[in-house]
This record gives sequence, C-alpha cells and structure tokens, in this order.
Amino acid sequence: MSSELFSLSLKVVVSGLLGYAAVEDVRRRVVPYAAGIGLLLIGAAALFWDQHWMLGLFYMSAVIGSKGGVWGLLPVLFGLGTLTQPGLMGEAYPFIMAILFVNAMFGFGVIGEGDAVLAYGLLAMAYESGLWMPVTLLATSLLGILPIFWGRGIKGGLQRTVKILRNFGQIEEDEEAFLFPWAVIAAGIGLVYIWVVGTGIY
Repeated sequence: MSSELFSLSLKVVVSGLLGYAAVEDVRRRVVPYAAGIGLLLIGAAALFWDQHWMLGLFYMSAVIGSKGGVWGLLPVLFGLGTLTQPGLMGEAYPFIMAILFVNAMFGFGVIGEGDAVLAYGLLAMAYESGLWMPVTLLATSLLGILPIFWGRGIKGGLQRTVKILRNFGQIEEDEEAFLFPWAVIAAGIGLVYIWVVGTGIY
C-alpha cells in the first residue's frame, strides 16, 4: 500500500470513528467504546510511529493512571521523566499538561470516560502540531461555563459557580447540570485537524 493510500485510509477511519462518537453522543449521551478505544490506539500509534518513545510511554501511563489511586501517580512520574530529556521540555510541555488536565477533569467527574478518551486520542494524534490541539480543546472546554450563566443572570451564575466549586467532584446527580454532547465539538475539531491542519502520520 502506498503512503498516500495509507494516509487517506487512516483519515477515513479516524473520520468514521469521530462521526460515530458524535452521533451516539447526541442520541444516547455516551461515547461508544469502539470509537473511543479506536481513537485512543490510533493516538498511541501516532506517537510511536513518529518515534516519540517517552511520550508514548507517558501517554499509556496516563490512560492507566486515569483510574486514580496509586496508578494516578504513573502519568506524573512519566511526565516528569519525559521533561528531563534534553531539548524536549519546551516541545512536550503543552501535551503533557493537557493530558494531566484531562486526567484531573475525569478524576473529579467533570467529564466522562468517553470524553476523556476522545481528548487523549486527539491530543496524541495532533502532537506534531504543537499548541494547536491543546489550545483548541481548552477553548472549547470553556464553553461549559456558558450554561452556568444561561437563564440565571450574573448573580445566579455566580451562586451556581460557588456551589460547584464547594462540591467539586462530589455531586453524583446534579439536577441543575446542563449536559451537552461534547463529542460533537471534539469530532469537528478532529475533522478539521486531520483534513486541514494535520501533520505527522497523516
């Protein structure tokens, strides 16, 4: 298989997985296991394909460590180890911090497992593009602030914010929560990346 055909096939597969995740998130408010794991593995393959061995190990440790407990120390240790590599700190810092941020948000229950897996895969696939994916994902995650103030006004929004901060990660069923299919946004970001911005294995 030629490199051009391989690249096109990979783009089609990733596009299909992103589309599947978005549709199911709209329909059932859940990211399907097959789509999430598929993107997760493609992200890992992208790192190892480009010979980012330490980052690949950090990435896999972050997935394992996302479950918390003692395992939660793994990505921190691997991240620190990666940053000790000569000349790699400035390049790898945004990626490592973005992955740790996703782990923290998942650990506190702010995002679900499906959303976390999508974020992992997108960050890994877009590593070669530097700040593009971390900044884009952070900007879209800030959209979650809007529902806090929607229909509540400034005062009500601030009261809601205080309540969330005081009970961060402890509210199992929040009747006031506003859920939106973030996988749709993630899919849009991913499609723009692989068809317009993409570098690396694409």
